[in-house]
Amino acid sequence: MKPRTPLLVGLLVIAAIAAFVFTFGSLERGMSPDESYTVFARFDDASGLAPGSRITLAGIEVGQLGTPTLDPDDPTRARVPLVLNRKVELRQGIWDAAQKTWRNGATAVRRQSSLIGDYEVTITPGLEGETIAADGEVKNAISDSGISAVISKVESSSASIFPKLDRITDDISKVTASLRESLGNESGTAALGKIRDDVAKTTENVAALTTELRTFLKDSVYPRGDNVERILSSLEKASGDLATATAATTGRLDRILARFETMSGALETFIADQTADPANAKPGTVPELLGDLDEKVATFGDSLENLKGVTGALNRGEGTLGRLLKDDKLVTDIERVVTDVSDLTATIGRTRIGLQFRADYLADAGSFKSIVDFRFQTTPDKFYLLQIVDDPLGRSRRFTRTTVSNDPSQPAILTEEVVREDSGFKVSAQFAKRWHHLTFRYGILESTGGLGVDLTLFDDTLWLQTDLFDFGRDDLNPRLRFLAQWEFLPHFVLTGGLDDTLNAARDWFIGLGVRFDDSDLKGLLPFLPSP
Repeated sequence: MKPRTPLLVGLLVIAAIAAFVFTFGSLERGMSPDESYTVFARFDDASGLAPGSRITLAGIEVGQLGTPTLDPDDPTRARVPLVLNRKVELRQGIWDAAQKTWRNGATAVRRQSSLIGDYEVTITPGLEGETIAADGEVKNAISDSGISAVISKVESSSASIFPKLDRITDDISKVTASLRESLGNESGTAALGKIRDDVAKTTENVAALTTELRTFLKDSVYPRGDNVERILSSLEKASGDLATATAATTGRLDRILARFETMSGALETFIADQTADPANAKPGTVPELLGDLDEKVATFGDSLENLKGVTGALNRGEGTLGRLLKDDKLVTDIERVVTDVSDLTATIGRTRIGLQFRADYLADAGSFKSIVDFRFQTTPDKFYLLQIVDDPLGRSRRFTRTTVSNDPSQPAILTEEVVREDSGFKVSAQFAKRWHHLTFRYGILESTGGLGVDLTLFDDTLWLQTDLFDFGRDDLNPRLRFLAQWEFLPHFVLTGGLDDTLNAARDWFIGLGVRFDDSDLKGLLPFLPSP
């Protein structure tokens, strides 16, 4: 290795660290398992709420869901545990006896978080009331939101609309029947004609009486003198007045009868329009409405027949839907597949990914060792560790080589001990299990079998790590390494330790690294270039 190479590598690491400080210095750390408490909420529908699903407040994750179970007090509802950060304080609210609800209290809403059917719970902390303690209940729990709530509202409203339409149709039928009984027959027309004939006959009788009275006066009264003449004059005047009155009365009766005839004609036209054949009915009339109603009823009947045929086919198990309803094995297989997919997506959703870059300076070797860690944590007490290591010392392999020579200046048989250095690129893949502050690891460590024990202190900011590996080295003890890591700033780690402690070639080292998890990776997305 050239003398300037370690210096260049060190400068590159320092530049990378400065870039990470500038980019990620403001990112916050995730919630520690020791900083949580559990409350619960009762939901009418807990579909899609898998254990480990997110709980958000104002769009920020503040906890995870526990395992939903049936509520022991009300088995028709689901009891869902909410594991929350202790910094989140929920209020019980004030009981409103009139509305029978908790007013201004904490609310838990079941909300769809993805297109594949995953759900999460969104909470609001509430404004009034006592603080909800551990194992307490969030009284206001909403199972439906968004489009599903709108559909439920439409379904409940339709139950009251159709009975009202039925009552309106009945009222129209009664009005039509009443008009048909009163004016739609011959007796009504005959009554109006009789009134007109009676008035005309009365007028003729008055005119005949006047003529007879004049004849009587001329023959019997006029010959008697002036008195009789005056009497007759008076009678004549009275008769004229009576004739005038009769004429005026007759004109009024004629106008009344004419109006009656007009009204009768209009009424007959109206009745004829309302009782016409639906095929020739005018727009807006009762027959036209009844015809449309008959067509709709016929269409509805056809739809019912089609529906009856479809339900019959379903009951007989015909077609794809019929098999889904009748074939128990197919339904069981589908339920099993759905359960497996749900479990897989729940596991993937709960997995948290950690990433760490670290560079250690080996004092005796005078070179840098680079390590990249990938940590896949499926549960709070279990994770998988994958490492890619660039070790400048590589791996030494010692063996004996025997050479037969014909050269008189060389021994006939030459035996040599050869030490071969393999590539410095190494891989680690380990399974880890945590128990309180101790973590036990085993698997492949730097391309050899190995195991390790970690001790975490001070809220996981200090790691004391011991590794034992590389058991197959010739004439050497296994490789024992002691390592301490301290997160002195969020995301930044200072390392130091002693490597190959059991052998004379032991070497101490010191290094610096940066680490972040999947929540920090999401913060990177706005800064990544688009393809």
